[in-house]
Amino acid sequence: MLKVGVIGLGTVSPIHLLSINNSPYAKLVAVCDINSNRAKEKCEQTHCEIIPSYTDYKEMIEKEDLDVVHITLPHYLHAEVSKYALSKGLNVFCEKPVDISYEKTKDLYDFYQAYKGKQKLGICFQNRYNKSVVRLKEILEENKEEVFAVKGLVTWYRNMDYYKQAPWRGTLKEAGAGVIINQAIHTLDLMAYVTGKDWKSLTATMSKLMNKEVEVEDTANAFIKYEDGVNGLFIATNAYSITDSIELQVISKNEKYTIKENRLFNRNLECLAEDEKSDATKDYYGAGHETLINKFYKAIIDGTDDYCDLADAMETMEIIQAIIDSSNENKEVKKEEIIND
Repeated sequence: MLKVGVIGLGTVSPIHLLSINNSPYAKLVAVCDINSNRAKEKCEQTHCEIIPSYTDYKEMIEKEDLDVVHITLPHYLHAEVSKYALSKGLNVFCEKPVDISYEKTKDLYDFYQAYKGKQKLGICFQNRYNKSVVRLKEILEENKEEVFAVKGLVTWYRNMDYYKQAPWRGTLKEAGAGVIINQAIHTLDLMAYVTGKDWKSLTATMSKLMNKEVEVEDTANAFIKYEDGVNGLFIATNAYSITDSIELQVISKNEKYTIKENRLFNRNLECLAEDEKSDATKDYYGAGHETLINKFYKAIIDGTDDYCDLADAMETMEIIQAIIDSSNENKEVKKEEIIND
């Protein structure tokens, strides 16, 4: 049994706590948050046993005999805390995004190279394991379909109460960006993941349609050129009236595939797959956390690479940085400009 600790007990932490509790490979042994009241609250919410709680993650790592830590902190702390945990010999499972920028992501990636092979650093892109996404990727690969277009559409709702609840979400220094890094990052990830295409260049705009008081954007659009002539259209906003279903669409030479309302459809609107649902989490989180986390644990135990590694997250962080740069500079941004900057 892997001994697991969780650092950060904010909004997303319950799904991690539940996944650890349900895992046949791990046991939750400690939690940490600067707010000492959250440990009891979150453990009761997720029916966890009463376990040691800390307000200092370094103290927790020093005192507890841990194998793995989950990092569910605000974005700007992800790389910093990941580095510390790696330096202490632990495996790390980090919530998305890797950090607030590609620069900090690359810095963590370089740091991790000294530990890779001995320890593992996984990133939480759980929607890759939704049944609709798994089946779509299988179909495209099995049929060797010639893809020429992909679309990602996110129309959600976040008002000022959302930012007041956790003020760091509205700041560039601590969040990095708004809708593209906090809500739509999974959609950007899936656009490249299901098609298997690397991005080449993009043109983007970012704006604040509704939440003018915060620093971060609530709306973004991008035209993305992927390799082999595949074009991508990405539209995301937090300025809708509800948090609606995400839409992911792939057009191939002979077919059109659409994921909508947690189901995969073909051109004739036949349902090809449907996601599992969890009463324990929000619909838009997806139900892939347990699958992804168990894969990570199993990879540690078996010494394999069958999990979502830091390297798998690099491209999405490149694209997010390119969207920011393209919007700020009002120009097309190429991949080499990001990775060679």
